[in-house]
Amino acid sequence: MTGKQSKLGYLPMMVMINMGVITSMTAQAQNSVQVAEDEPVEVISVRGIKGSLIRSMDIKRESGNVVDAITAEDIGKFPDQNVAESLQRITGVAIDREGGEGQLVSVRGLGPEFNSVLVNGRTMASISGGRAFSFDTLASELISGAEVHKTSYASHQEGSIGALVNVTTLRPFDIDGFKASGSIKGVYDDMTGSTKPQLSGLISNTFADDTLGVLLSFSHNERKSRYDSAQTFGYLTRDITLDDGSAEAGVLMPRNYDQISQTETRDRTGGTLVLQYRASDNLVLTADALYSKYDVDYRQDILAHWFDNSQITDAELDSNRTLVKLSMGRGSNTDYLNRLSQRPTETKAFGFNAKWQVNDSLELTGDIFRSEAESNGGGRTTDTVASYQNNYTFDNSAGAELPSIQFDKNLSTDGVKAGWGSRFGSDIADEITEAKLQGEWAADMGVLAKVKFGTTYYDRTLSSRYAESAWQVSVLYGDNPTPVLLPSSMFSKFDGGFLSGATGNPPQEWLTFNSEDFFNYLLSDAAIAQLDDPAAGRQLIEEFGGYTAHPSNSAYEINESGLSFYTDFFFEGELGEMFWSLNAGLRYVQTDNASRGQQLFLLDLLPLNNGQNEVQPKRSEDYLPIEVEHEYNNLLPSLNASLEIRDDLIARFSYSQSITRPELGEMSPVTNYSGGKVDALNASGGNPKLKPFESDNLDLTLEWYYSEGSYAAVAMFRKDIDNYVDWGITDETVTVPSGTYQYKVGRPVNLNSARIDGYELAVQHLFSNLPAPFDGLGVIANMTFVDSESSSDDPANPLPLVGLGDSQNLILFYEQGPFQFRVAYNNRNEFMQSKENGYGGAPIYVDDYAQVDISGSYDINDDLTVFFEGINITNELTRKRGLYENHILNVIETGPRYALGVRATF
Repeated sequence: MTGKQSKLGYLPMMVMINMGVITSMTAQAQNSVQVAEDEPVEVISVRGIKGSLIRSMDIKRESGNVVDAITAEDIGKFPDQNVAESLQRITGVAIDREGGEGQLVSVRGLGPEFNSVLVNGRTMASISGGRAFSFDTLASELISGAEVHKTSYASHQEGSIGALVNVTTLRPFDIDGFKASGSIKGVYDDMTGSTKPQLSGLISNTFADDTLGVLLSFSHNERKSRYDSAQTFGYLTRDITLDDGSAEAGVLMPRNYDQISQTETRDRTGGTLVLQYRASDNLVLTADALYSKYDVDYRQDILAHWFDNSQITDAELDSNRTLVKLSMGRGSNTDYLNRLSQRPTETKAFGFNAKWQVNDSLELTGDIFRSEAESNGGGRTTDTVASYQNNYTFDNSAGAELPSIQFDKNLSTDGVKAGWGSRFGSDIADEITEAKLQGEWAADMGVLAKVKFGTTYYDRTLSSRYAESAWQVSVLYGDNPTPVLLPSSMFSKFDGGFLSGATGNPPQEWLTFNSEDFFNYLLSDAAIAQLDDPAAGRQLIEEFGGYTAHPSNSAYEINESGLSFYTDFFFEGELGEMFWSLNAGLRYVQTDNASRGQQLFLLDLLPLNNGQNEVQPKRSEDYLPIEVEHEYNNLLPSLNASLEIRDDLIARFSYSQSITRPELGEMSPVTNYSGGKVDALNASGGNPKLKPFESDNLDLTLEWYYSEGSYAAVAMFRKDIDNYVDWGITDETVTVPSGTYQYKVGRPVNLNSARIDGYELAVQHLFSNLPAPFDGLGVIANMTFVDSESSSDDPANPLPLVGLGDSQNLILFYEQGPFQFRVAYNNRNEFMQSKENGYGGAPIYVDDYAQVDISGSYDINDDLTVFFEGINITNELTRKRGLYENHILNVIETGPRYALGVRATF
């Protein structure tokens, strides 16, 4: 027995919680060394914050690779309301929020698409439309823990150059006999003043001498929320001529200014069912199912102004030639918009696992899994516009977070006319089938401790179909030369304290209406009679079914399958009195893609007899199917080494090669070819031939475990990334009957390389040595610093990689007897969200965001706990900007949320 094995008896890596859950490091970290059956195991009765932190720290300490973890404090008690919110407490993890709720995770500056998220080691289907997993579909009450693997084993499923996140749920054999728990709480949303219920429960039991186990869990969450947003679509370079005759060239002017108040209801119901059967002492069979139904409905009431440089009558510029104040006339409009949206989603997952201890040395595990997710948003979002001619002044000269708008006329329904109207949205479906076979051989041959080997097959199909109203009907009223007036009875007044948490003086009142009333009126005889040609208008409405959303023929489907084989060798021994371990592995992956769609094919280019050397495309009359296949393979080595310099000091070194497959939505086979001048023909489309991102990864860490539950760690890492996907313009030759033509084609391409350098600092300390009652105090502090360079950088203006930014966490907690309290501060420094905003071409930056959350609880007895939670209690705003600080792109307020509830375990 090695020196390391002799220490396992005292390590708190087997912890029995009062509720009966036994968390075993040998179960949670795949590379842990087995504990001999006759070796004494210290049992520690601990739960709550400290118990969770001790278990999480032990996972980190005993793992052979670089990993951080969070574990449930009790059954059904995860540290935060949302799994992503808890993950952001981990060093190097940052999150993106939607409606104030954590949705996507970034690790070490790499965005959600670069990180694989598994549930119980399996890939979950997602309704994100890509590879990123949306955490808001999974209730935290169903989760027992999560691990963030920052370096790789060969046994780790490929697909992440950032990190692999594995979320775990409970199994009945993890729980000793009968256990039931449940919680109910009311969640108060400060922006809406509403309180909604959230409840969850779990019941588990084992039968027939613990050979049969059943676990059932469920959760139901309701939320009514609101967020306010002030936005522009970017800043354009334009020339303006004012009423006084003066002219200014090269002015940076905002494209528009919108004020959006969105009220939203979220209804999430989920659950798990797990059946386990111990067929013999050596064979355990597990069948499980997971279900989540998540419906999001919202309403947007919008005050909108579109700035046309030809309508500017007066202006004021700052030193960088940004237009900070303008007056609009010459036919300018004030627009009132209403948008309604429904996004019903379902996620289903079914799995079967068999674990067979063949003999004392060999264990085989087989796993098959099916996951489906669908979001039925096709045609379920409205976009409706009412407007009136108006003169107004936009003023952003005061340096406040929000500009002001002054109207000549406001809150009058006289002269309000119908504009654009449409229904639109996409249906997204994602289906994944996985099959795995893994073996683990306890070699015990000198320094060779064990060998892992296995194979994985998966098949994934993502489909997306967009639906929208016919454009002929959408523009019917807005393009009518004579304004079609809307009835006063359709409108009401919005008056809701818009963006009260921001500085500035934005309008607080405007007119609002309901999209369905808008559609109903425009389909009525009274509205049609106002058209210049009522008969033609009625014919269009009948031909296209009014505002019915019609599925687009340009839908696409991406099928991807992969087959991989891997071997991991685990070595261990002693160097003097220092224990060392080494893992060396190799993974081979073959990936096959088939991108399917349909499009109008380019049949020919016909010359236009206009003397301009122009051609116009001749396309097929019908949409025809198109399919492109693509195959690639990768050989991915990995190396993880650790050295116990002392019993409490561990140094680690890791090297690996990893891949991230391109976004599925970028692999559409459809290309749209335009006409125009022969020497300036353009086209755009997807790219089914994209290759994966490839990264060489290097990590160095030093971890000091100086007392129980306390440690300090420092890490340095580097990632050299090739095949970085970016939007690129390529020269492509197109041959048609009339001749051969050169096109400039815009599509995603493997264009660049990039390098990320960073380091992490982390401290976790329990003040156990202080005199009571201060011995219940604890602190967690960590920070991540990242930098990058890319082959696409302009030497005069180098840009960071998208999503790359520093982050910090500070958590103070107190736990003594029945009391628990925690305050958590999370800060994400400024990062670039996009290289281009689509209008002015400048990047989009997200400013520093610091959020403070609190939670506390009191144990009435061993079975009953009351608790409270506060999310974003300082009402932090999200701010996005363009090239300069005063190029405001978005200011968002989601407000605080508070919860009060009771939890019981039996």
